[in-house]
Amino acid sequence: MSLSSNTVDYEIRKIAIIDENKNEVEMAKSEVEAAGFEPLVIRGHFNEVEDLTSVILGKAQGVLCGHRLSHSGLADFPGAKFVAHLYDLKVPAILVTQFADIDNEVSIRNWRDKIPVLLNREEADASGIAEGLESCLQELHGHIPSTRKPYRTLLRIVDIGSQSGEKVIDAIIPGWNPYRAVRFPAVLLPKSIRKSHMKEGTRLFAKVNIGAEKASELYFKDFEVAEEPDADDGLA
Repeated sequence: MSLSSNTVDYEIRKIAIIDENKNEVEMAKSEVEAAGFEPLVIRGHFNEVEDLTSVILGKAQGVLCGHRLSHSGLADFPGAKFVAHLYDLKVPAILVTQFADIDNEVSIRNWRDKIPVLLNREEADASGIAEGLESCLQELHGHIPSTRKPYRTLLRIVDIGSQSGEKVIDAIIPGWNPYRAVRFPAVLLPKSIRKSHMKEGTRLFAKVNIGAEKASELYFKDFEVAEEPDADDGLA
């Protein structure tokens, strides 16, 4: 059995499974088969995303990828980075992790704009995989859901700190939720902004998918510094 879409000219027959946990690989194989696809388990060690890509291209039409690939020595990069790389190549890929609640704010958020589907382990069953691949295909071919569309919107930095050794920013996005701060890695900001404008109270414009239902689904890109209100124009 294979997956093909009425609106997208792409057929998926074989799914590459990339995971650091051997037990999870076996479970993923069963669910991939139950969904009607042929599983292809990827083993070895990969230094660069291009190395792993070369093993998959031409053999599989879709990918099921864990996030913490470096913990077992499978890869020297996180799964989120690899899924984002496949996005640029228009290869449908689902990121699967049991650490979503921990990694969402930093290590996954770095590439969230190019991760159409993120599943927790318990969601990665046969139906979740089939539906997730279909969602990936639709977005890769221009059919972007309202929850994933980016809009230029204003945000305000309310705190700067660190998480897992990486500098992070907490910001309020009034266009999404004016009462809840959202965290993202500071490295997403251009160097020029990090150097001169990364401080509490700074207002920025960014492309954000403000239609997202959950904070974990938000992504940020294309940052710009917002001009401060003129104290003499009556708007400050």
